[in-house]
Amino acid sequence: MVLPARAAARRAARTRREAGMSLSTGRLAPVDAAAADVGAARAPVAEPSPDRPDRAQRVARAATALAQDAVDALIIERLHGRGLRPTLLKGPVTARRLYPGEYRPRADCDLLVHPARFPAARAVLVEAGLRPCDPSAHAQTFLHPSGHAVDLHWTLPVATAPAERIWSALARHTVEFRLGGTAVAALDLPAHACHLALHAISTPARSQAARRDLERAVARIPLATWREALRVADELGARPAIVAALRTGSPACWRLADLLGLPARVPFAQRLWLADASLLLDARQILRAAPPARRREMLRRWLLPTAAELASWGERPEVRAGTPAVLPPRGRMLWYRARQVVQFAAAVVRASARAPADVLTPAYVPVPADVPVTAGARPVGAAAHSPRRSGAAGIAADMRR
Repeated sequence: MVLPARAAARRAARTRREAGMSLSTGRLAPVDAAAADVGAARAPVAEPSPDRPDRAQRVARAATALAQDAVDALIIERLHGRGLRPTLLKGPVTARRLYPGEYRPRADCDLLVHPARFPAARAVLVEAGLRPCDPSAHAQTFLHPSGHAVDLHWTLPVATAPAERIWSALARHTVEFRLGGTAVAALDLPAHACHLALHAISTPARSQAARRDLERAVARIPLATWREALRVADELGARPAIVAALRTGSPACWRLADLLGLPARVPFAQRLWLADASLLLDARQILRAAPPARRREMLRRWLLPTAAELASWGERPEVRAGTPAVLPPRGRMLWYRARQVVQFAAAVVRASARAPADVLTPAYVPVPADVPVTAGARPVGAAAHSPRRSGAAGIAADMRR
């Protein structure tokens, strides 16, 4: 009988071989359906098991990380083959820099491409067998049948600079990073720290993992590097977001903000973003990110939908969860819109109040680094990370037409 640790090691090796072999195929094939398939490896293998020896669990987690790295490297190599040079934002970069020797679970791969090259990169992922989901205001998620996900960014969340300027600024802050034997471009440490802070504030509905990464960055990254990260944030138009991320964090984040000389009060726009649960701000950002030629049609679809569009709206998870099922499609839409307006008004009141910062965000409870993040809690057809994305999908879905 083969020991579990030895079996997991063999599966990891087989995963790397098969990922390399699939480079010559036309589509991204799942790796080893028995146990090294990316979809199978991400959740069951990474779950802590009390009856499994610690050594076997470490090997199994290493196999999971290797499988993810192999598939991510394969996708990036396919983009390289089309003349595209994406920047790897976090994921394995965060794991290697902030969690050396530890297991850091992840659910997807975040890549940034030049906004003008986004259609070409999107075509590469679709050809590789990944299905596009509804886009958000800054990225679009692509899902493989195995469960592997890629977030393709044309800009960064919360940052206010134009997408082309963000790409140019971050292009000056990239370093070579080895991923599964492939040389990829990744953010340097100051830009990476800046992005971790942006990510912590951009996903308030699911901020535990993002906040944990920010906490680790605050503890490990030197103050001088954080000062450089502030300069990067200024280039991106994201200093208010950095203030909000640190001032709504733990005491360590507050101390860092004090050392950086940041204001104690979070700007109103960021307080409103953190307090809003209506998803109307997401819809506004998506509308601003859309091509000018499409905005009028998108507004028409959102404000005056046809009967078919109403029926499609009624099937969206956020609409079904927030409206009575007995109402007709138009009634459900009106109910949902009224609910959004009420929620937004409440968010404005909360953001205007001089309340403690912890009132604006969900209660932050530090999560141990070895607790895995569930990768499958995302409805089919919705984008990754946060319910904010799917709520604005009534406008966002038009961006892919």
